[in-house]
Amino acid sequence: MSYSVVGQSVPRVDAREKVSGSALYTGDMMLPHMLIGKVLRSPFAHAKIISIDTSKAKELPGVKVVLTYEDTPKILWNSAGFPPSPGAILVEDQYILTNKARYVGDGIAAVAAVDEATAVQALELIEVEYEVLPALMNIERAMSDGAVLIHEAEKNIYGHTPVVIGDIDAGFADADFVFEDTYYVPKVNQVSLEPCGVSMAAPDKDGRITIWTSTQMPHLVRSITAHALGLKTGQIRIIKPPVGGAFGSRLGVVNEPIAALLAMKVGQPVMLKYTREEAFLATESRHPITMTIKTGVKKDGTFTARQLTSYIDGGAYATHTPSLAGPVAGWFLAMYKSPNIKVDNYSVYTNSTQCGAFRGYGNPQVVFAVESQIDDIAERLGIDPLELRLKNHPCAGEVWLWSGWVIESCGFEECIASGAKAIEWTKKRSKIGNESSHQGSKKRGVGMGYMMHVSGARPMLHETSAAMIKINEDGTANLIYSNSDCGQGAGTSLSQIAAEELGIPFEDVMITKTADTDVAGFDIGSHASRQTYSGGNSVKNAAAKAKQKILEMAAEMMETPVSELVVKGGRVWASNKSSEEPAKSVSIAEISHRAHFGSHGNQIIGVVSEEPPGNPPVYAAQFVEVEVDTETGIVEVLRVVAAHDVGTAINPAIVEGQIEGAIQQGIGYALTEEYCYDQESGKPLNPNLSDYKILTSVDMPQIETILVEAACDTGPFGAKSVGESGLVATAAAIANAVYNAIGIRFKELPMTPERVLAALQNKNK
Repeated sequence: MSYSVVGQSVPRVDAREKVSGSALYTGDMMLPHMLIGKVLRSPFAHAKIISIDTSKAKELPGVKVVLTYEDTPKILWNSAGFPPSPGAILVEDQYILTNKARYVGDGIAAVAAVDEATAVQALELIEVEYEVLPALMNIERAMSDGAVLIHEAEKNIYGHTPVVIGDIDAGFADADFVFEDTYYVPKVNQVSLEPCGVSMAAPDKDGRITIWTSTQMPHLVRSITAHALGLKTGQIRIIKPPVGGAFGSRLGVVNEPIAALLAMKVGQPVMLKYTREEAFLATESRHPITMTIKTGVKKDGTFTARQLTSYIDGGAYATHTPSLAGPVAGWFLAMYKSPNIKVDNYSVYTNSTQCGAFRGYGNPQVVFAVESQIDDIAERLGIDPLELRLKNHPCAGEVWLWSGWVIESCGFEECIASGAKAIEWTKKRSKIGNESSHQGSKKRGVGMGYMMHVSGARPMLHETSAAMIKINEDGTANLIYSNSDCGQGAGTSLSQIAAEELGIPFEDVMITKTADTDVAGFDIGSHASRQTYSGGNSVKNAAAKAKQKILEMAAEMMETPVSELVVKGGRVWASNKSSEEPAKSVSIAEISHRAHFGSHGNQIIGVVSEEPPGNPPVYAAQFVEVEVDTETGIVEVLRVVAAHDVGTAINPAIVEGQIEGAIQQGIGYALTEEYCYDQESGKPLNPNLSDYKILTSVDMPQIETILVEAACDTGPFGAKSVGESGLVATAAAIANAVYNAIGIRFKELPMTPERVLAALQNKNK
């Protein structure tokens, strides 16, 4: 279907302010009498706080308030922005400030002072006596007999997520081959350009407090912060300015309760802005997971049984971990069909920084393991890995086990076919260890990984989106949406959807770029790749309501039935049944002017607050070509072909940008990134951008993006999602390409030069 605005790569609505440097982020803001907040952090990974003496800090000129655990509400809470269904129970194990440190960087005191230097000096004057406890830095130690307890619980395993379908033992008995492998993926950090943890809080005389914060979910941050402070939800107002990247790191509360409590105690605005090191030390990262996968398969490639046992390292606090355990099971269930499936996921406390959401929400971990084993199975069976995937993946009309709903549309076969053709799969994937003719020590290989992802979080949680369209007196439109655009371009895509439905030019839609919980309707935020699908549906439906009012008023003005009217190009047209007479039309500006100032006295407004109609899966096939230097162990990704089924691409340039940015994170996950700790002391070894290795633009390979538009009926103009899928299968594809190049299967990430070289040396012994 042809559209006038949808499907066009129009410039982003925030492009000018971003490239000019005029965008005002939370950390750029200033208020009169604003103070600077700082947090004192534990130098120990596990320690009881015996005493804290804050007297010297309080006496320092310029210090306005010093807080410890004793000054905070004794309310347990969970920082994760993952709203439970009614009746569900969260694991609440956090206080605003703690009296027992559970990781290096845990917050034990906070100050507010007239400037940063004074605040830092005040922290240095706080005297703390600790009783140091054993640091449990990995799941093996945490689960061992007699391990010290990190929380007041029976053991350090605090969650079990089981799934059973069919008879797993019978399935393995029926198999011709059984494969069993264990994989490990490390903790990695989101490293958004704007460091995570930026909040400014200001109390007013009416007992309310306004918090400006870089967040993905203003409304949920409001409710979580209110709970942590013991306040009513309406006492807190959240304003979200532009956000400099998130990728899950801002999916919930970060430091808003601390900033708010400081501001409430002193009666002045307080800015609390984490440094890059603090963002590493004290905010959430991706979960390390140890996964054992067991697969039963027939000689013809039919799966008879699939089993996953995983241990999820959640770090020092529960946050998202119990919530993530469900999707980890879901990703495994969803990828391949089998009559017999068993999953056991265990959530484990350790003394590392708490883990949370990161682009993909458990899917990259699972896909790395599953897709690595799939290639091994294909090799053993002597069939092409693409054939094995095509034989076993779920497609349109079948039940998707992630959600239990029927799959609406499926572009997977086209993703496979177009990606394989572009990478020259058959030609290049000829023999393991195919040596490049021009480089003696360098060997090339090609590999691929497949994934499915979501367009929201239903039915695991109920998700609400709200939108309001106001038609101004000149025919332009204001789109009020709890806009959680964190840099991905959602505001632009939503504006295109509104313009298309209203029948007005794109430039006539003005979206609110700052989300405000006092103004916008409730929305659960930007996560689970839900903005275009869920938010887009709400925007489209709100625009449809406004358009209906436009048509009704136009029908009155033109003396023509609504059924004979169409909106196009900013005008309402009557169908021309006689070729001798010109078509009648009236501009939306005229209609809206009459609505405002005529006898109606009724501005045209469309309002929607609703749950999305579904959750269609998206598919992607990621193909890569690598070159492995057998002398240095360096793996270079030469080329990536990313074929993605996105439904209708609302803005192709934005869609491609999302895929390419996600691929960058996926390559880092595969080759360079790992957040490391000293296993005895628990101190982070690389909490900075010098030692934590992320890829830059000059490290990126050639990327070819193929958009497969298998539109779904429930999406706005057929759109599905794209925000996370580019990352999910990248590491798996690289691991499979490395195996194709040198014949070594890596079951642990990242594949650093040291690990690759060691594996090559062991192979040659």
